[in-house]
Order: sequence, then structure tokens, then C-alpha cells
Amino acid sequence: MRWNLIPVYVVLVITSALIVAPLVLTVFAALKSPEQFLYKPWIPPRPPVFENFVSAWYKARFNIYFKNSVIISTIDALAMISIATMAAYAFVFIRFPGSNLLLPLFLAGLMVPVTALILPLYAIMNSFDLINTHFGVILADLSLALPFFIFIGRAYFLSIPSELRDAARVDGAGEFRIFWNVMFPLAKPVIITTALLEFLWSWNDLLLRLVFLTKDSLRTLTVGLLFFQGLHTRDVGGNAAAALILAGPIIVLFLIFQRQFIQGLTKGAIK
Repeated sequence: MRWNLIPVYVVLVITSALIVAPLVLTVFAALKSPEQFLYKPWIPPRPPVFENFVSAWYKARFNIYFKNSVIISTIDALAMISIATMAAYAFVFIRFPGSNLLLPLFLAGLMVPVTALILPLYAIMNSFDLINTHFGVILADLSLALPFFIFIGRAYFLSIPSELRDAARVDGAGEFRIFWNVMFPLAKPVIITTALLEFLWSWNDLLLRLVFLTKDSLRTLTVGLLFFQGLHTRDVGGNAAAALILAGPIIVLFLIFQRQFIQGLTKGAIK
């Protein structure tokens, strides 16, 4: 063992404990009755109870909010994969009129804060009767996040040798076939990164859903959690269970795809 690394290990252990401790305490609170929580909230529940999850899922209508979040976030991720990947491929391998001007315009979208675009977006969506529709929120999500994913997709495609495309072109493959059969499989890491990040941002977004979805039957988990916390401020167990319902799918996805996610960022996305 290298003794000079002991301070590094100590810092890592302390940092990990500070990160994990809130999650562990949230799980403890979600599995406790109010009486158990008042008595030493830092000890594990004995016995664990699931009333808080049942209450949040059915009484607080989180079953409906969860379905809405899954629908919006899944469509967001799939649409972003298709649009951003094809756009990034075009900017790297295809020369078309205005490409040198269009790319800086897309990248300029990275510098505009979302809050500055809320009113114009609302006016546009309202003029097309897309307020209180999932489709309207999905369009807003895609329009705001597209510049970022074009940027990381373009960086990844730049790391792929152009000779592969030239060889497929010599074999008689068309542009779409080259993209789908040659480049798309090679871009798997950045595709998974795009899907995870877009799903994460869509799942956790509050502002757009709060503005565009005012009907309770259309709300997502983030809006539902906001209203639940406002109405049940003193219900610590219920709030903890609601927060875990919101965070659970994201944690599971990153645990499953963490290797591909890191690979997508390191093999071109940040080059």
C-alpha cells in the first residue's frame, strides 16, 4: 500500500459519505411511520413500513404523474437520438449550403438561458394550441436541448475516420444507408449518452412542465412533487417517499448504463 495515497483515500471516503448519507436518510424516512421518525431519525426503520409510498402513489396521484413523466421523457430521448445524431452527422460529413453559418447559430443556443425563452415559447405554443399537451412540452424540450446534443454528437463523429464513409460510398451505399449501417452503430456510446442525458433533463425538468401543463391529469412527477410538498410540509415520510419515486428510475438507469455513459463522454464528446 502506498502511504502517500492515504490522504486521497480519506478525502474520497469522506466525500462519498457526504454524498450517500442524504440518500440513505431519505430511504430511512420513507420507510418509517411518523412515530418512528421522531425517535432517532438516523437509525434504520424497525420495522419498515410502506404506507408512505402507497399514499404518495395513489392518494397524491403519483401513479398518473409517473406515467406522464415516462411518456414525455421516453419520447424526448428517442426523438433527440434521431434528430441530433442525424444533424451531427450532416455537419461533419455533408457539405450543404449554409452549413458554415448554421452550425454557429445552433451552438449559440447553448448560451441562451432557458428562462429567457419561456415567454416566447409560451406565445408560440399557445398560438398552435399546444398548451396543456404532452406534444407541446416535447417540442419545447427538443428545441432547447438540441444545440447541446448536436455539439457532442459532432465532436464524436469527428473522431471517426472519414475513410469508412468513403469506402461505403465506393460500394454504392447511399447517404442514409451509410449513416444507418456504418456510422450509427459506431456512435453507440454517444447515442446512449444522448439518451440518458435527455431522459434525465426531461425527467427532472420543472419549469417547462409548470408553465405548459396546468391540468392535473397532465402533470409530471416534478410538478406533482412540488404541489405535494406544499400541501404536506410536515409529512416527512411522505415527502421522502415521493422524492424516491422521482429519483428511483434515474438512479437505476445510470447504474445500468454508467459504463456506456462515461465511454460516450470520453470518446469524442469532450474532445
